[in-house]
Order: sequence, then structure tokens, then C-alpha cells
Amino acid sequence: MRSLLALGLLALSAAVGAATPAVSETIVIKAGDTLSQIAARYTGDARQWRKLYDARKSGLSNPNVIIAGDVLELVTEANGSRYLRAIGSTAAPTAAAALAPATAAASVVRVPAAVPAPVVAPAAPAPAPALAPAVTVSPPAAQQAGGTPASVPGELVIGVVPYISAATLAAQYEPLKRYLERGGSTRVRIVVPGNFKAFFDAAVAGEFDVAISPPHMARVAQLDRGLMPLGVFEPRIGALLVTPTEGGISSPRDVAGKAVGFANPQSLVAMYGQQWLRGQNLEAGRDYESKGARTDLGVGRMMLTGEAVAAIMSTGEFRVLPPEEATRMRIVETFARIPNFIWLAHPRLERARADRLRTQMRDFFADAEDGAAFTKATGLTGFVEATDATLRELDPFNSATRRAMGLAAR
Repeated sequence: MRSLLALGLLALSAAVGAATPAVSETIVIKAGDTLSQIAARYTGDARQWRKLYDARKSGLSNPNVIIAGDVLELVTEANGSRYLRAIGSTAAPTAAAALAPATAAASVVRVPAAVPAPVVAPAAPAPAPALAPAVTVSPPAAQQAGGTPASVPGELVIGVVPYISAATLAAQYEPLKRYLERGGSTRVRIVVPGNFKAFFDAAVAGEFDVAISPPHMARVAQLDRGLMPLGVFEPRIGALLVTPTEGGISSPRDVAGKAVGFANPQSLVAMYGQQWLRGQNLEAGRDYESKGARTDLGVGRMMLTGEAVAAIMSTGEFRVLPPEEATRMRIVETFARIPNFIWLAHPRLERARADRLRTQMRDFFADAEDGAAFTKATGLTGFVEATDATLRELDPFNSATRRAMGLAAR
């Protein structure tokens, strides 16, 4: 089957190749890659994947499915337009296919400028040199006994929960990475797993030195796995009920009998939202339909297309809606202010290093260059102690969080 796919791609490439202008880039697909990530890498905008995918020319039958090992060319037309074209595969016929949706957030790593991007063996005799990618897929880590990724001496690995797209997060956290590296000899690697569950599993398995975690997951990881809270971002997260400007929703009671979208159904905002609606005598599945967004940006489109009359989302999720969508939305109510993301250290992190990291983070937001850029991109303004009172505030959601993460009830 794999051989037939590769031959099919090569045949289609040959059929259209004669009329196609010179190829500007050659791209090999790695596990976890998506068309949206490729678009972000080469155009600066993940949404441009729709323009790079040409159903007639690309040789990709489904833009939501690309396979690790396939080789694509980024073709430039005479009029300046560009599209991706499949030309073959570097994978062995028996290799397992790795599927990746076009808009899914896959594991990504920001690669320091000093590390050269991998160069793909060219399919054509002399393609143009590859651009240094803005976002690259994390290569499989070296494995120690027991399956735990081997650490790199001197490297600090920070895992970030994927509450918005991986490409957006990688760009937002670049100033923080730069600041931490500027303040010492430590190389910093930012990793964004593909979903909330993958993030939680990696954090408790010790794949990160530090995890920037949703507060409810941080509390469970602390209680059940011994991870250590280092601090919490400020300000608190606003939990919002949002609706289209033209919609008729003016209070939570107006969603009765209708569909409500949730940007991240496993998030603490979603849990607070369902609790808040229960306080209005509205139970999911009985009084309203709960609909999870298929992508990080999908909840806005669900409302604008009429799939949902309103949505529960955080201020951060609302912040990254495309401008053309955000201007057509209004906030009905901010129904809660909940703790922001908590920094968790794995127990292997030395105390001196953890204390130094706390100090760096407190000073970071006063930095006129990187700190200011981070605040502008994220809306985050400070880093404070994660007090016992803040952590205990999360305890009502421990059971629901354990169920969502597949842990045994306690």
C-alpha cells in the first residue's frame, strides 16, 4: 500500500512537472507535521495552508492527511503564487504511516539559530537551499532505559500546554527562550505537544524539566506525581461567554435548547463554564448541546456558521481569534477569574537551578526588550508564587481532571 502511494505521487508529479516552473523549496514530512505548520514556516501565517494546497496540482487527495516520509516541493508560479506538490517519499514501504490533520497542533520545537536546519536530500539535481524553518517538528529523543528521553547536558526543556496552535505558541515563547538563554549558559528548548493529554503524560513522565501547565493539571501532577510548583503567571485568566455580535444571546439562560462551543473541552475554563451553567440550572446534554471545537481556531467559526450560538473560552483563546472573526464577536459575560498557567518543575531539577529560574521569571517581565515583547504577544504581565490557597482553589476539579487524563479515581 505504501509503495503504491509513493508511486502514485511520483506519477502525478511527472504528469504536471513539465508545465511547472522551478521549485523554490524541497520539504520532507516528519511525524507530527501539518500543512498549517508548513504554511507558518514559509509564509509566516498558518492560515495560508489553504492557499498552498491546490486540489488539482498538489497530488494530495486529502489536505488533512500527510504522511511522514513524503517529500513535497514548494512551487512558485510565474504569477508569484505558490503551492505544495507531492513528489515522492523517503520512507521505507514498511514504515508506519503517521497521519496529521492540516490544522492540528503537533509537537514542535523552536530551534536555536546556531543549530542548522536539516537538509533534505533533493529529488531534483540542484534545488535552491532550504530556508531555516521558523518551526520544526521535534525529532524523536534519545531513549534511556525505561523509555524516558535522555537529557542533554546544559539544556533546559520547557513544555508548554497547547491551548492555542503550536506555531503561535512557539512564536510567543521565543522572547522568553531568548531571555533565559541570554541570562546564562543554558540552552532552552520549548516543546509544544499535540494535545492536552499528550502534554500531561509527557510532564508526569519527566520529558520536561519544567512544564507550563493549566492550573488543574498542575494540581493533579503535584498531588499524584510529586511535581513542584515554581510559580504562576499573572493576571488571572478570564473565563468568557462569547457570542456573535448579531446573535440574540444576552444571558446564559439564552443558550437553553441550543449548542454551546468549547474551545478546549479539557481546559479548566471549560470545567468552570459547565459548573457555571449548572448554577443556571443548565446541564450539558439535557438543557444544551456541548460541542468541542475541532481545531484551536474552530470555536469562532462554529459560532459564525451557526453550529453554536455561543462559546465558553478563555481570554487567551479569544485573544488569538483571527481579527476578521473577533470583530464579529462580543463578550456576554466574564463569569470567572481563575488561576493562570502554573510552572511545574520535575523533581530532578536541582533546587539551586529552580530558585534561579524563579528569580529570572520575576525579573523577566521588567525586561524592556524580551519581557515587553512577551507581554504584548500573550497578555501575561507577571510571575508570582503559587500559594497553597491558589492550589487548594483547584481541588474541586481534581476528580474531573483525573478522569480526563485517564488516571484512576482517588
